[in-house]
Amino acid sequence: MLSPVRVKLNLYLTLLLLLQVPPLWAHTLPDTLAGNAEQNCGLTLSGKTLDHDTREVLIGATVHIPELDKTAASDAYGNYHFHHLCQGTYTMIVTYVGYETERYTLKMVNSAVRDLQLHANPRTLGTVEVTGSHLKEMAQSQQTISGRELAETRGLALAETLRGIAGVTTLQTGPTISKPVIHGMHSNRVLLLNNGVRQEGQQWGAEHAPEIDPFVASEMKVIKGAAGVRYGADAIGGVIIVEPKPLRTEPGIGGEVHLLGSTNNRQLATSATLEGNVAGIPPLSWRLQGTLRKAGNSRTPDYYLENTGLEEQNFSAAVGYKKETYGAELFVSQFNTKLGILRESHIGNVTDLENAIARGRPSNADNASFTYKINRPYQDVQHSLLKAKGYWQLGEAGRLEFVYGWQRNLREEYDVHRSNSSALPSLQLTLNTHTTEAVFQHRPFGNFSGSVGINTIYQKNTYLYSDFLPYFTGVTAGVFAIEKWQKDRLQLEAGLRYDYKHLEVKRFAARNVLEKPTYNFNNVSGTLGAIYDVGYHLSFGLSATSAWRAPGANELFSQGVHHSAATYERGDPTLESEQAYNFELSVDYFNNARLNGTLSLYHNFINNYIYLSPLPEPVLTIRGAFPAFQYRQADATFKGVDLSLDYKLLTGLVLESKTALLYARNLDTDDYLIYMPANRFDNSLRYEFGQNGGQKKLSDAYVSFGGTYVTEQERVPVRTEEDFAPAPESYFLLHAEAGTTLHFGKQAVEIGITGNNLLNTTYRQYLNKLRYFADEPGRLLMFRIRVPLNFTKS
Repeated sequence: MLSPVRVKLNLYLTLLLLLQVPPLWAHTLPDTLAGNAEQNCGLTLSGKTLDHDTREVLIGATVHIPELDKTAASDAYGNYHFHHLCQGTYTMIVTYVGYETERYTLKMVNSAVRDLQLHANPRTLGTVEVTGSHLKEMAQSQQTISGRELAETRGLALAETLRGIAGVTTLQTGPTISKPVIHGMHSNRVLLLNNGVRQEGQQWGAEHAPEIDPFVASEMKVIKGAAGVRYGADAIGGVIIVEPKPLRTEPGIGGEVHLLGSTNNRQLATSATLEGNVAGIPPLSWRLQGTLRKAGNSRTPDYYLENTGLEEQNFSAAVGYKKETYGAELFVSQFNTKLGILRESHIGNVTDLENAIARGRPSNADNASFTYKINRPYQDVQHSLLKAKGYWQLGEAGRLEFVYGWQRNLREEYDVHRSNSSALPSLQLTLNTHTTEAVFQHRPFGNFSGSVGINTIYQKNTYLYSDFLPYFTGVTAGVFAIEKWQKDRLQLEAGLRYDYKHLEVKRFAARNVLEKPTYNFNNVSGTLGAIYDVGYHLSFGLSATSAWRAPGANELFSQGVHHSAATYERGDPTLESEQAYNFELSVDYFNNARLNGTLSLYHNFINNYIYLSPLPEPVLTIRGAFPAFQYRQADATFKGVDLSLDYKLLTGLVLESKTALLYARNLDTDDYLIYMPANRFDNSLRYEFGQNGGQKKLSDAYVSFGGTYVTEQERVPVRTEEDFAPAPESYFLLHAEAGTTLHFGKQAVEIGITGNNLLNTTYRQYLNKLRYFADEPGRLLMFRIRVPLNFTKS
């Protein structure tokens, strides 16, 4: 038994120890909270890591909080996250290869969103090797074009901008109209997101180019293969995401001006951007942008292509208000274009059509000359877009985001059988679309992160002058959930989605009887994926995804002459939904001192694949003779390989190689599918110098020289379907690029030149709808100037 003195001594020591607990506890907290034991320790800190000058996101930047010894790395979208933080003042140390280390101080009272901007350090750029985990946002193949790679394509259409990605080609109607093709699929099977809004126009036509101004984009991302869970029905072939750079976050006004000119079609183009942030209201930012383009007749190596000019006038405006826990953004744009179509593609009778194909060149080739004037046939298209976006940080629960989009697509097609002075088109289509999307990103639970969402689409299509496409109203609704689990070097992903689509059609049948058929489609999409970083600069990805697509009104009910395509098309009201199952294995070898690359092997099976099949005989109508096509359906497979490699031969000298192979078959006929891209090989040497420009007059100079070889498409159907003309021969095109940045005091001016088909080769592309009548354009040189502007005094 303890003595009374011993007991009193123990009580005294215990009391002294208890009195020391608050100071000891306070010592472990941030200074501003010392002594305050009751505090909020459930705060979240998040944001983006950005390049200070270009506002481009920095992927893999490291954000360290020394007070807590916590570190986070920015993901594939430049986002970083910290969770379960206490109130207090913290220091954030941000590092990224090629950039100055930045230190930020932030007082945390509530959860906060803070973007972190870094300044490029040319003295260290390219000298440090990055190691560590390399887990992508998703297991499917994806590639982003941004920065200088995107700048080299300025002045080209959207589809031509993306053609440098392995596995992406173009479907063309002459030199002015092109649309992207991913793994052999295009139009309604490739979903485009324009600034976060699903692009909705008359994209079903092979000669209907996307109504998007590439000058708006600071980056373009291509996701290959079925991606129906996150992006909804129709994403069977892939998704193209066009993103502008974030609105300015620093007080002041800046912008940029682009000037372009090219030979061959004598294109002239200019685009200007002006943006600012209100000093007195830091959360408020704005941007204005506009583009003008004009080009005349293109020229093959031997003759001009008559009536192949273009005119384009576009503008956009955005305003945003961004706070830590909530924000909103409004974006409006209008795209206007007039596109000439080769006159000789519209023929008067069946005999003339057959003779035109046999002749191999336009009948007026010897007399055609250059002009900017556009006569019939041509397209006149106007696309308007309104986007409203809002977000709300729901405390520790997560983040809620809502997007509403309204689009009006007005398409007018003018054939050759009316006077050039006539103001009336042969066909006018007006499509109004309302889209909504609500997405909730829940806060991470352990190794889990994910989101749930709902989408709706309401469409109404009307026509004038021609009943080629009927009136229709479409309603689509979908709900999805995606969850990811990541630990160390392994990332797993699973997702599920359900979509319902209602289509109501109004059309006049025989004897002018009005019919109102209705269709209801519904289906489920899913995704399973895994990415494993094995170390040694190597990671593997494996994915199994599905998507579906309901037949469009054109595939069900088109009947007659499609004027701008110069074809006669017949729909099939009995068509069923397409269902795609895509399997892919990808290998990434990254951040190596010499060799880097990506290999993707894919197998896409599509049940009830819908395609246009050529009919044996042309159709003679009162408007002339046209090649005839019928919409048909069959099970099909698409198998292929995409390979992209970069090999550093010497300091500054890099060999770039891209290969795309595709094998597509019609399983119902045990034959090849028609109109599939041929094998494509692209190789070039790039030499970069003057990267450590410092105060020199010239910096960031480069020269690139290479060639593209496209094989003859020998995998064409021979059993049940026959093309109007054999596939063209293989061809090789020589191309080159060069550019640099000039410094006039503090003013930088970027200049560049791009040359295509430098050998002036005569060739034809299998996926050009006008290859039956004419060759492709010859040599083209494109000159570009970019002038960044800053009206804020430093």
